[in-house]
Amino acid sequence: MFGVIVFLVVSCLIHAVEGDPEGGLTSRRHDFPGSVVDTCNSLKEEAQEIRREGYSAVQKADQIRDQAYRVKEEAFELKEEAYEIKVSALEARSALEVTLVETLALMKSQATVTGLYIQEIRSSLSSLSARLESLEQEVGDKFGAMDTTLAAQSNVMEEKLAAQRTAIEENLGALNSKVADQNAVLEKLEEQVVSGTAEVVAKVSKTQTTVSIIKYRQQNWMSEIRLISLYKMTEENNRHRQGFDSDLVTDGEFLHSSTTDVNMRTYSSTGSAAQNNKLWIKLGGIFRIHKIKIWNVRHCCRERLVGSHIFADDKLIGTVIESLYTYDYTIADNDPIYASSITLHQPLAIHLHILEMQVWGSGPFGTDDKFA
Repeated sequence: MFGVIVFLVVSCLIHAVEGDPEGGLTSRRHDFPGSVVDTCNSLKEEAQEIRREGYSAVQKADQIRDQAYRVKEEAFELKEEAYEIKVSALEARSALEVTLVETLALMKSQATVTGLYIQEIRSSLSSLSARLESLEQEVGDKFGAMDTTLAAQSNVMEEKLAAQRTAIEENLGALNSKVADQNAVLEKLEEQVVSGTAEVVAKVSKTQTTVSIIKYRQQNWMSEIRLISLYKMTEENNRHRQGFDSDLVTDGEFLHSSTTDVNMRTYSSTGSAAQNNKLWIKLGGIFRIHKIKIWNVRHCCRERLVGSHIFADDKLIGTVIESLYTYDYTIADNDPIYASSITLHQPLAIHLHILEMQVWGSGPFGTDDKFA
């Protein structure tokens, strides 16, 4: 109840300060923030509600008074008790009076504080309004300075553009003159190109004819089947210490394998009867292999060659399965083989010796121009 009375007093003070006869805050609402106005209106509504509740309380008090009259007779009977109650009532009344005095004093002080707060709000609003006016003036001055600067820069840019336009026009004139000169030179070059094209075409045609002839001759020469192993480099993995070198298999001597002089033997032999004795012929290029012929030794031990394998690079050509004087391994025309080396491999633990190994083929070829 004390808080309600305070709110009512504050609301009345605000109405008194504003001087609004209707009790509202709409006459100078523009001087306060929206939250203050709404609060005051809310307080007004609460005061009216409390007023209605007061009327209701008065009616109830009348009813109670009627009831008091009815119990008056009973009160006389309880006179002694009533006197005691009267004393208590007087004491309560005194206490109530003291409370009301204190409440009024408090309300007065609160009204004073509220007035000071309202004055402080007005002072703040005035300061804010002055600051806004100062800012508006400052913004106006800056816009004016910017307009002046932009106008000056625009004039400078126009002068520069005019100067650049003049320079560009002069450069265009010079460029047009150079273009005309270059066009004349191009016309002369076109005439020279046209006259020289016919000569070039004739030379190209003649060159193509010559190339075709050379290519035809080269293909015919490369397709010739000939002995391609004669005097080619060889190698072996188990060299003989007494001079039976692997080069003897490509020296062209294959009629006699032995003479009366032991130091004039014409066959190649490994140094020992070890496993995996090997002998290579390096052809010096990629050739198409048509035939491989092996000449076995004649004087003895022809059976030592049995079990040997003949390879063209990594492809198996054949295997020796019997003791003969010569062995011919022919490659089928429908299954051409290209290789750069021929290998004779004896996997058994036995001497590897032959009189001659001849390779017949055509070529050489590049890795990207093999043809059958």
